[in-house]
Amino acid sequence: MKMKSLQSRSERIASSPWNEKKLRSLRTALAGWYKITKRDLPWRHTTDPYAITVSELMLQQTQVVTVIPYYERWLRVFPTWHVLAKAEEKTVMKAWEGLGYYRRARNLQALAKVIVEDGGAMPRSEERLRELPGIGPYTAAAVGSIAFGLPLAVLDGNVMRVLTRLLALREDIARPQTRIKLQAIADQFLSRADPSTHNQAIMELGATVCLPRKPRCLICPMKKDCMGRDQAEEFPVKTRTGIVKRVETVAILRRGKRFYCEQVPAGKPWHGLWRFPDFDSTRMEEDQIITQIRYGITKYSVTMKTVSARWKLRACQTGCYLTAGEMAALAFAAPHRKLINLLGNLP
Repeated sequence: MKMKSLQSRSERIASSPWNEKKLRSLRTALAGWYKITKRDLPWRHTTDPYAITVSELMLQQTQVVTVIPYYERWLRVFPTWHVLAKAEEKTVMKAWEGLGYYRRARNLQALAKVIVEDGGAMPRSEERLRELPGIGPYTAAAVGSIAFGLPLAVLDGNVMRVLTRLLALREDIARPQTRIKLQAIADQFLSRADPSTHNQAIMELGATVCLPRKPRCLICPMKKDCMGRDQAEEFPVKTRTGIVKRVETVAILRRGKRFYCEQVPAGKPWHGLWRFPDFDSTRMEEDQIITQIRYGITKYSVTMKTVSARWKLRACQTGCYLTAGEMAALAFAAPHRKLINLLGNLP
């Protein structure tokens, strides 16, 4: 199946929206702009496949400014595949705490274990990269091109925005057929002479110039060839999914300076992390509302109401009472970490 995918890419490259002369011109303009204006980011100073993979997984759905300190700290704690593979999961989750989407951390450690078992080196082909746990088409293309120079074009949100504006493409990017088409266009646009620079340049353009709102078209290196320039904010076209509002109630149960917490079981969101328990009226009595915290997760907009409470029944307790210092050493779900910071102000 994967070989068929690779062959179809080769076949798609034959039909390009640009002629070869125009492609060379666009690639040259993009690469020249990147060389002069690229941001000085820590993962741009290495071709180590491990460090690049760490950065790519951290950057998924997370802003660069947030990722930088996590990336630098992660490489200090887990400098190699071998160190990460041998680490305790609780140590891995604590190092990831605050980045969200914790499956990425588990995937990264699962990947480390597979690579170590296979000799300690990351494979150098797209087909074998995509067989690894947690490595999808985008990550395979990013790591393959940046670490190994493989001619693989990345396609992420930034790249789709650049390409749809460049071609004034009004097809819905939420549709799989449009993504296939855009991947073909990205493949055609790719500089096979320097895929690493090309991929980083087009992603940088989307992140710093071809912005979702108020794009900086006047300084774009490809502005004269951009068909969507005059109506840039109309691209890309994407079907919006509705946000679902949800309310949950969390209980604060205390014994002096200790607070009752539970580890989230497998199969639940945030599994493996720690949190304060949900309020359960069959086991608890509510005293008073403490605060409300709002957060988003996937398609949900959640209002988390926090109440002080006391036990009715204690037979079903599955957690333990922790001090602030003990909680600081554990990985907590982000909204619950915010609650910890409020506990010192409780009467």
